[in-house]
Parts: sequence; structure tokens; C-alpha cells
Amino acid sequence: MTISGEYSQLLTGLYAATASVVEWRSMAPRIAGFIGAHSCQIGVWSPTPGMGRRLSWTENYTAPLNEAYNAKYHSEDPWVAWVRKIQPGSLVTGDVASIAPRFTRTELYNEYCRPLGIYHVVGAGISRMAEGSHGIIGLHKERQAGTFTAKQLNRLRALVPHLQQALLLKERFGRAKFENDASFTALESLRMGVIIADARGALLFADSIAESILAQHPQLSVRNGRLHVADAGLNTLLGKFVADAACGGADLGPGEGGLLTLHEDPQRKLWLRVCPLPRERFADVVRGPAAIVFLRRQDSRWISLQGPLMETYRLTRAESRLAEALVNGRTLAEFAADAGVSVNTAKTLGKRIFAKTGHHSRAQLIRDVLSSPFPPERPVK
Repeated sequence: MTISGEYSQLLTGLYAATASVVEWRSMAPRIAGFIGAHSCQIGVWSPTPGMGRRLSWTENYTAPLNEAYNAKYHSEDPWVAWVRKIQPGSLVTGDVASIAPRFTRTELYNEYCRPLGIYHVVGAGISRMAEGSHGIIGLHKERQAGTFTAKQLNRLRALVPHLQQALLLKERFGRAKFENDASFTALESLRMGVIIADARGALLFADSIAESILAQHPQLSVRNGRLHVADAGLNTLLGKFVADAACGGADLGPGEGGLLTLHEDPQRKLWLRVCPLPRERFADVVRGPAAIVFLRRQDSRWISLQGPLMETYRLTRAESRLAEALVNGRTLAEFAADAGVSVNTAKTLGKRIFAKTGHHSRAQLIRDVLSSPFPPERPVK
């Protein structure tokens, strides 16, 4: 096809977007305009429920519709079988009348597809990815707009190879950012394992210490790309902690996560402290809601923080000892026993720590201290 100025500008923007999450999200509207569709989404489809993700979409995909699809319609979607047929580089066309008998009478069509304006559809496979997933693009037209023309299909067909290359570069840039970002370099210096996981527990990042623990620990591992604990009850609890820390439920913001203890043997324990990821520090390298999981073995090196905590937050020696113990995985009861004080005294110290640091919970304090090699400076009142 002739390389028009419009097409050239689109390709320039596409390759520029591979290094920017914000610019990549703008590609679906641009591609929809170029092809002549009113609706478009680019994403990663996975055969494992909950492991797919949208990368770019037009504005008709509103948050309420997305939430309704994930909560109610995903299991009813007849397009799943249709999507399975999409091979990298190929185009699949259709309309809602050909998807399934009486589809236009279903709730999925009337409450989800019609508000989106989805009737005529063309999809293309972009590329195969890890664990059976692959990148896809879908474009849609309303019923009155008519089917996709040969010219429109040829435009998409010519664009697919560039989408393949751009998505590959995007994934590589993402991995490189994880490896080279200064925030993650700082985390490596903590001498404890650090894992970043999305709201469903899918592993996004693990430092060298965490990788070693995951490879050797009898209970903690990665299964199907997700953090997994051998004990079913503890595995469910870990999933709840991660989901809570990453999302906190609806629009309420991040939750608190939690503390989980795994026993390697009668003499050794592994602490998993799940905290909300400080998004402002990792926005360039982490897409969407995520949690940070700190792994610390009972016999691993103690992180000494009393000096920086006293200086930064103006804590007393007793308060800094408690804060240091919490960061190193100790509970209030364990600290009280080690320090020879009552649990009530430890609770009082904790309240004073929160008042001085501006935090409201142990999880917030631990997250902020551990997500940087030094605590952030706070104004002293």
C-alpha cells in the first residue's frame, strides 16, 4: 500500500509509544480513526481466566462496563471461542449475529455490547506471548455503519506486522525498566527478597534474593505465573493480602495487605509482608494495581534502621527499636517479649510512631521504609 502521511504518522507514534505506558494507551483511538472504526481495544488474551489485560482502548470502554464484564459477563462471553481462532498475523471478521444463535437477545449483548456500539467486528492476532497468551487487536463498528470494507481490512492487515514489532519492543522495554530502574536497584540493597505482583498474584518482578527463595523454599513458589503457597489455606490468605494491598476494593484505594509466616522447618521461618506498592515511585515500570511483597528469613541479616528512623521521624530510642522490629518482620507480641515490656506498652509505642510519621498502620510504615533505602523526609512539627 502507498505510505500516506497519515499512515507514516501513525507508525511513528506506534513505535514511540513502546517506551511509554501513557502514549501506548492512546494508540487504540488513533488506530480506530485510521481504520475507520468507532471502537478499538488492544490487549493480551490468556487462556487462564483473570490473566489477560487491556493495553489500550477507546473511551467507550468505561470503567462501569469493564467492571460489569469482569464480574458478570466474562464467563458468558461467546467471543472466547472466536478469540481462540485468532492466529498471529491473521484477520478474523464477523458480526454479533454470527457469533452465537440468539446472541442479540442475551444480557451480554444488550447490557454490554450495545452500549459499546459493538456489532461488526474485525480482530487480528498480533503475537504469541508467554504461557499460551497472545496479543490481539479488536475493532468494532455499529450496525448502521455497515461491514468493514476491503480497504479497511487491508489497512489493518498492513498494520499488524508493525503492531507485532511494537508489542515485542514494548515488552522488552518493560523488562529492561524493571532491571535498570533506580527504585528496583535500591530494593536490591535491602538484603531481603522483594517481589512485585499484580492484584491477581501474577509475578511482575523478583529480585535475586526472592528468586533464590522461590527456587529453594518448600512451601513458596511460582505456579502458572502466580505466587503460590503449598498450604491451600495460606495460599488463599496470601491471595487476599495481595488483592487487598493492590486494589483495596473498588474505588477505595490500596488496602493494607498483611503478614504471613511460613515454616521451612521447626527452627526457621519465612516472613512475607504484603504491602501496597508506592505507585508514585514505580508508575513508569508497573502497569495497574500491584502489591509489593517483602520476604525475610528468620536467620537473615537484620536491617538496622534505628539511626535513620530517629533522625528522620524524631522517634525516641524505644520507638525506633519497635519500628525497626516491625520492618524486620517482628510482631508486636514478639517485640514485647524481646524488649521485656507488655503488649499494651508496645501498642502505645506504635500509636506514637504513627502520630510522628504520619502513617496509619504498620503496613504503610513498613512499605514506605522498605521501598527506599532511606525513609522519606517528613516535616517536623
